[in-house]
Parts: sequence; C-alpha cells; structure tokens
Amino acid sequence: MNLLLITGGRHPYHETTPILQEFLQRAGHTVTLSESAEELAGGLGAYNAIVLNTLRQAMSGNELPTAKQEGLRKYVHDGGGLLSVHISAASCPEWAESKKITGGGWVLGKSWHPPFGWFQVFMGNPSHSIAQGVSDFWTWDECYCGVDIQPGIDIFMHGIVENEKRPLGWSHKYGKGKVANIALGHAGASQQHPSFQRLILNSVDYVTAK
Repeated sequence: MNLLLITGGRHPYHETTPILQEFLQRAGHTVTLSESAEELAGGLGAYNAIVLNTLRQAMSGNELPTAKQEGLRKYVHDGGGLLSVHISAASCPEWAESKKITGGGWVLGKSWHPPFGWFQVFMGNPSHSIAQGVSDFWTWDECYCGVDIQPGIDIFMHGIVENEKRPLGWSHKYGKGKVANIALGHAGASQQHPSFQRLILNSVDYVTAK
C-alpha cells in the first residue's frame, strides 16, 4: 500500500517516526514521510491511507491551515483510509470536525494519563480484525484517560485505570472512509513493542480494505 505518514510536533517523534516508518516499509508498504503535511492541500489520490503520528498546534507553529484540514476531511469522507496514532487526534483543537473524523481522542487541557510506565492492555473485542493475532499484553507507554469518544465507534481495546475501562483502540467510518485509532505509541520503546506493531499493521489492512 502507498501510505502518507505525517509527523512532527511537540512529542518525541524523533524516536517514534523512524520506528513506525521502518516497520511499515518492512511489511511491504511504500511510505511517503511528510512533516509539512503539504500533501493534504494537494492531490491525495496516490495514497491508499494516511497515517497520523503528529501533533498539530498553533503554539508549535504547525497547525493545519483550512486548506489542509479540508483536504484531510475530503480524503477520508470520499473513501480514503486513516490511521491516527497516540495523540494525533488532539491536533487542531479548534477544528470541531477533527474528532468526528478520528472518532475521538485526547483533548488538550482535559484528558490525562498516569505517569509513563508499565500497564496492561486488554483486547475487549478479540474478534475485531485489528485485534487479530494480538492477546492481552503489558506495555511501557501512556494509558490515556478522559478522552473524547464519539458516538457509534467500535472500541476493541482498553486499559484499566482507577477501576475504569479506558478506550485505547477503536474503529469507525467517516463518510465512505474507514478510520482506526490506536492511542498507544508515546515513545520509541512503546512503538518497538511487537503487539503495538501488529496493531498498526492490522489497522493499515483494516482502513485500506474495500
């Protein structure tokens, strides 16, 4: 598959993006890496899916202008695949459509997580195609809490914090496009985890399947 991998922002992307790009390519995908995200304002027909490993904020000087927002929205709405990783869904917080596209995610100033460290991830719906080949596992990462959850999403993976299930993986459709969100993947060690990598590869298969 031809993938557009968009990166950059206030997160350790210097660690995670090379890992993400490498294992996607090792799996046979062609990856175009972009920090400018200029492709969103142009033709996206060459790409089977967009992968977001990025945090776009005005305070970082990299928030997506209207033309790029509309390019992303139209691409997914018209049938393109989208995979949002970790905090990517918090991008462009003033753009209300963002959470509708991703199905939800981290909300700046509201969401929270316990200190970065070990916790267990549970496959709440092991029959979901993204969960195939993945059993419950321990990981070194951030367990997101208090995230925005849009109606109608299919949650297949969660953590448990304060005796409450915390959604960490879901899928849904936006227009004609298929979307997956994997809330794991904060640091290089997190994205090196075999189960994380299997979830990402399964997600690519899911969002590109017709």
